[in-house]
Amino acid sequence: MKPKIMPEIVLVNTQIPENLGATARSMLNFGLKKLRLVAPSFDLQNEKIIPLSAGADSVIQNLKKFDFFEDCVKDFNILVATTNRTRSIKKKQINFVDLNDIILKTPNKVGIVFGPEKSGLDNNHISICDFVLKIESNPLFSSLNLSHAVSIVAYEMMQSTKNTMKKKSKRIIEKFASKDELINFYSILEKNLDETKFFMVEERKKIIKQKIRNIFNKLELTSKDIKTLLGVIKSLRKNR
Repeated sequence: MKPKIMPEIVLVNTQIPENLGATARSMLNFGLKKLRLVAPSFDLQNEKIIPLSAGADSVIQNLKKFDFFEDCVKDFNILVATTNRTRSIKKKQINFVDLNDIILKTPNKVGIVFGPEKSGLDNNHISICDFVLKIESNPLFSSLNLSHAVSIVAYEMMQSTKNTMKKKSKRIIEKFASKDELINFYSILEKNLDETKFFMVEERKKIIKQKIRNIFNKLELTSKDIKTLLGVIKSLRKNR
């Protein structure tokens, strides 16, 4: 059984054009067709892309390009960040079984996010994501090529669709609020915190914002939850 909404691959700040072509090839190998790019370091007309796609031109031609990460992910309900190292910002770590439960047995629109080749996703990206997926590899040499990482994730998803529906899901996952709703909530909350001088040390403002976002992301908020929280903020403003 296939999910009603296939997950989409999101590449953030990709640096090497060959990796875009190879990623498109890997995606189509395992049945994924929707690709989004955030601020790549090269022009999409680069002559090295299409040859590496090896016939997966349709993925390249239909990809969506964005300048900013938040604009790219607004219509997703769940974002899964891929990483091969431990981060200072804590997220719920899932494995491939969990990932396929999310994709196959929930109504959520899922994006799987991959960072740039040199450094991977930063904490600002991860703070907006809901889960972290770590690909187990040699701890002494864990860095994977971007297209190889996409291949592994896409392969595992394809394999699991053959067997996952035969098993009972560990839990029922509701439909999350969209990232657009969540980002709007963050914007309103942070504006109010600014006005009340909550961010007392300017140098730590960015880190504190990431921590606040991470707290709310852990709660797996629905649209109703967001409306309730916005009502709380509105009520507090009235009573100042």
